[in-house]
Amino acid sequence: MKIFDFIELPENLQLIEQQNSAILRTYYANALDHNLIDIKTVKYIYHKNIRAKGLAERAVELYIKAEQWLDTQLSEPLSIGMMYQLQQILILDLYNNREDVNLFSSQKGRSLEKLSPSAEIELEELFDFMNNDTGYHPAVQSWILHFRLLQIRLFTEAQTKLASLLQYFWLRKKGLDVAGLLSITHELYLCKNDYQNYFGEEATQTDIQSQVQFGMQLYAMQIKRIKLLLRSYFRKQVEFDKLNARQKNIMNYVFERGFRLKEFDDKVLNKRQKLIMYIVQHKGFISTKELVNEFECNRKTIQRDFNALVDQNLVKVIGLGAGLRYSVNLEERKHEVLRMYQTDLVATESGELF
Repeated sequence: MKIFDFIELPENLQLIEQQNSAILRTYYANALDHNLIDIKTVKYIYHKNIRAKGLAERAVELYIKAEQWLDTQLSEPLSIGMMYQLQQILILDLYNNREDVNLFSSQKGRSLEKLSPSAEIELEELFDFMNNDTGYHPAVQSWILHFRLLQIRLFTEAQTKLASLLQYFWLRKKGLDVAGLLSITHELYLCKNDYQNYFGEEATQTDIQSQVQFGMQLYAMQIKRIKLLLRSYFRKQVEFDKLNARQKNIMNYVFERGFRLKEFDDKVLNKRQKLIMYIVQHKGFISTKELVNEFECNRKTIQRDFNALVDQNLVKVIGLGAGLRYSVNLEERKHEVLRMYQTDLVATESGELF
């Protein structure tokens, strides 16, 4: 999310990528459920370019409808009522609201399937944990939710779809869906054989910690894919291909680390110095003269700002005389001022989930 905020992806591109991610979630969720369909068809159904026909296409259409309905429930807690509404959309509407099902057809409709008393108790306990627990990170909670839903006897169909939908709902509710770009079902499908070891009749007995660790590996894989997507947009913004080798190194640094610099508080940098750092990060190199024109202020004022930034090892001087420029200091790991603003993951480069 910090990278997403830093590169300032234009609104129209955000919308396109969010739609692409929704299409991927739908495609792979249906593929996991053995409902294989061409991804172009999924795209056409999502954009309502074609009318869904037959069970396979209708299943895709209703999965989209289920996710869109959950988006309207983000302020609501997880509940058994939510499960029944998803059953209505994913199963009952699929088999009953069809042109080929009527009083004289051989096709059978479906009736509401009630959860067993034991399943209701298990769900109530699970949802109570999800809605009230503060001990686990929400991403970890999402995998607990996913695998517990697979273990609880719910309905005769759409088990993996229900688990995937509610997991994404939870991540979206907690702001961990990377602005709608997350498509974990993609990773689940790519690791389908390993995934199936954790549920179903042939599943090996595993504890929740190993399930969560497996899930978090998939989560990390998906985050890396999103990071590569965002990097491609960032490089277009800074015209990366036109830069020389040194400038490319600086832009790579800005993408990997530089966005952290925006988090400095007023005790470290004043407002103008923060803006200077922001400009330096985006342009790679900047001169005093350019910033005098940018801020319409005295040259000595800008020079004092640069001296302060150099003293804190945030920028370094390149060149001499008329060719003197300032750039981001690439050796941030040697400086405590920068280190204190890195994430724990970057600072330690190690650590366990539990």
